[in-house]
Amino acid sequence: MRDWIATPGSPRILIVDDEPAICSALVQVLRRAGFDPIAAHGPPEAESLLSDSIAAMLLDLRMAHMRGDVFYYLASARCPQLRRNTIFMTGDISPDGERLINQTGCSVLWKPFPNAILVDAVRNLLHDRTESYAAAL
Repeated sequence: MRDWIATPGSPRILIVDDEPAICSALVQVLRRAGFDPIAAHGPPEAESLLSDSIAAMLLDLRMAHMRGDVFYYLASARCPQLRRNTIFMTGDISPDGERLINQTGCSVLWKPFPNAILVDAVRNLLHDRTESYAAAL
């Protein structure tokens, strides 16, 4: 199996999910798509990885020690670029889960999702933000 290495300058994507198998799979998919993914197995670990180098965040809504929406507000306060560069991932189809995500203004991927949908969502998110930034100049 080929060990995929991100190209220098590839967008860094922070993956936050308390299920290690999901983190590992998402890292592989995003690395093969040309991104520079880093995984955190929950909010405490993710908090230590927050920096201005993070272009986008994939965030599970339901985690053991902190809900994803709570971590989203903490992360976006420290890294403002994540306010609109976050995609939630969840299998929670409850009205409460949907409401929590809608309040953030972020998009959502409903688990399980195909790899191609994930890659397209991240590319579109970063492309839309780049175009919006360029239009504002």
